[in-house]
Amino acid sequence: MSISDTKQFQKANSPREILDLVDHNDVVLGTINREIANKDPKLTHREISVLLFDKNKRVVIQKRSKYKSVHPGWWSLLAGHIPAGGDPERTAYEELKEEFGLEGIQLQFLMKKYLEYDHESHFMYYFVGQYNGEKINFEESEVEAVAVVSKAELEHMIQDGEIFNQKYMPILDKIWNGELQIRFGEDV
Repeated sequence: MSISDTKQFQKANSPREILDLVDHNDVVLGTINREIANKDPKLTHREISVLLFDKNKRVVIQKRSKYKSVHPGWWSLLAGHIPAGGDPERTAYEELKEEFGLEGIQLQFLMKKYLEYDHESHFMYYFVGQYNGEKINFEESEVEAVAVVSKAELEHMIQDGEIFNQKYMPILDKIWNGELQIRFGEDV
């Protein structure tokens, strides 16, 4: 790995980031290093995800940087870890600015869900906002590309061999199928 690649890897993965360690009721028990939390499903932490939809219910997705230690090169929603003592909503706005360079988009809390996988478990705080075609200036150590896609376009990408993080499909399907309503003023 070149010196430049090493710096990008370190920037993308914040190995020293400290998170709240929580129980199955989302009560803080202490703190934990992010790198450890992402490798042990018995150690639950908190994350946020931001779903940006345009007026046609197309969603903004990102292709994770090759430098990311978890799911490099996968298509995903905007997401991030909530730092120890951090506020989910504030973290959502910070990630929106850090990864996409976007400010001024109003976010609404959508839901909190416990997610467990073979390598980690966390509470995901979902926020939703309206995307109106603002220029996205992504951080290359975090994001390789962005796209705004409909359900059919995302399904076509997956059929063509692109990898999309499937943990986001249930919430996207609920929105696309009308089971979970999102509203932005009078536009959506």
